[in-house]
Amino acid sequence: MLLDRSRLPVVFIRTDADEETSINDQIEALLEERRPFVLVTDHAPDDHENETQEERKERALFFKKIKDRMRAYCRGMIVIDGGRPMSPAVKIAAVTAGKAFGFAIVFAADEEEAERKGRSLIGSRDDAWLL
Repeated sequence: MLLDRSRLPVVFIRTDADEETSINDQIEALLEERRPFVLVTDHAPDDHENETQEERKERALFFKKIKDRMRAYCRGMIVIDGGRPMSPAVKIAAVTAGKAFGFAIVFAADEEEAERKGRSLIGSRDDAWLL
C-alpha cells in the first residue's frame, strides 16, 4: 500500500501499489508534518473481511495510538465508489467509522470528484501547502 502525496493536501491510499515502508509508518510520517490533509481511498470502510483477527487487532491498536493526531489533522476521508450506489450497510459503516475517527467519510464517483471534495474539506487552508 502507498500513500500517494503527489496532490497534497489530498492524499490517495493506493492499495494496488507496493511500498517498502509500511502503511502505518507512512501515516505516522504524514501526521508528523502537523498539517491538515484529506485521505482518499477506493475501498469501503467495511472492506476488511479478509483480515485475520490479529491484523484487525493490530489495526485497531494503531488507530487508537494515532486517534488524537488524526482528529487534529485529518479533515475527512473520501471513498471512491465508482458511481455505484452504496448499500445501507456500507453507509452505516461509514458513519460509524467517521464517528470513531472524528472526521467525515464521504463518497465520490472518481478521483477528480474526490479531489474536489477533498479540497473543499480543507477549505481556505489550501494555500498553506505552497509555503
